[in-house]
Amino acid sequence: MPLFTVASVSGSLGVTTLSVGLALTWPRPVVLVEADPSGGSAILAGYCTGVARPGLSELVLAHRHHQLADELPSRLFPLADSNASLLPGLRAHQQAASLLGVWDALLDALRGLEVDTGVDIVVDAGRLGMVGSPEPLISESDVTMVVTGTGLPELARVRSWLPGLQEGSLGDVRLVIAGPARRYSTSEVTKTLGVPVVGEVAWDPDAARWWSHGEPQRRFDRSALPRSVVALGESLRALAPRTEDALPRTSAGAER
Repeated sequence: MPLFTVASVSGSLGVTTLSVGLALTWPRPVVLVEADPSGGSAILAGYCTGVARPGLSELVLAHRHHQLADELPSRLFPLADSNASLLPGLRAHQQAASLLGVWDALLDALRGLEVDTGVDIVVDAGRLGMVGSPEPLISESDVTMVVTGTGLPELARVRSWLPGLQEGSLGDVRLVIAGPARRYSTSEVTKTLGVPVVGEVAWDPDAARWWSHGEPQRRFDRSALPRSVVALGESLRALAPRTEDALPRTSAGAER
């Protein structure tokens, strides 16, 4: 079960938008786990335009009754025109502390799901260090991606997190460059922090609103944003290859 985590160390830099984009452009079955403990399910409110669906909040209760693995498949919400299904996040941040005992059980359930269906997993972990952060999922990831800009304040915060993150991770820790200004090149960032950059995400706020807010963009297919996310996905899968051939997927374009 290739498991990929997307996170940041200093707040929002498009982590959720990138997670949605990766899932929608993934070439084989994938489950997007909205594990950000901040609550409010930004994906349901954004890309899914406010649709209400049960998800992680209900699995917290199922875990208390030792039924998490049984209920997980019914909590996965298929995202149309893609190979992706979504496990929606918490409805309220007050529930975050209740997740501390759930992540290990969810990881086991996701592994069981892989045996049954052969899915890959993309985790939106939000900001690292928050109460309820999905640390077991992060530590078991094949690749943990830290999304960052290239300004000195952003890089300084990433540097402060890297030793603990690398020590606790069983897989690769890589950087993803985002943001409107690229003060330093990827090679300079890699040399300075000692961590490889796995990809750069094109900066196009207008096009990004298709993934972040569910607002179709007529110029979306011409934007560099989806192309950069597809390229990032290819780089990730090369780091955690599977033996199966990729399945054909439907377009994640302007209709759902």
